[in-house]
Amino acid sequence: MSWIWPEYINRDLLLAKRERNAIHRDAWKLWWANKSNIVLYLTLPAFYLLTVFFASDAGGRIATFIGESGLVHGLFRAGAPVVLFILCFVLGGAVLQRTRFAPCVHQATRQHGYDVCVKCGYWLRGLGDEIIRCPECGARREAVPRSEPN
Repeated sequence: MSWIWPEYINRDLLLAKRERNAIHRDAWKLWWANKSNIVLYLTLPAFYLLTVFFASDAGGRIATFIGESGLVHGLFRAGAPVVLFILCFVLGGAVLQRTRFAPCVHQATRQHGYDVCVKCGYWLRGLGDEIIRCPECGARREAVPRSEPN
């Protein structure tokens, strides 16, 4: 299932479980701070609830259009809301996870002092300061924020 909900922290980073958890905690704080993330995630159930009532009718129309009746017609009517559910929550959630949560993880990783790409999370270790673009995705490289010791 990691292809749907990956961890987003570069596996090459040798981090203790405690630090990985701290990065994820900070990433969730960054995610919650952006109110548009909440609105986007709430659109998934709203879209589903607004369209589920029409899905079974659409499934029945599709079955009628292709010339099926009886059991197949009933299966199309019953299956349409299931297909809609999968599209809304599984695929929609995966897309929002990759486009909205992954950048928060990359930013939190950078806040912990690791030089990773803001866009793709590639570890930029060992690259000189003269490299201004990520070799993995081509995004512009930003300076790593250095945290001051407490």
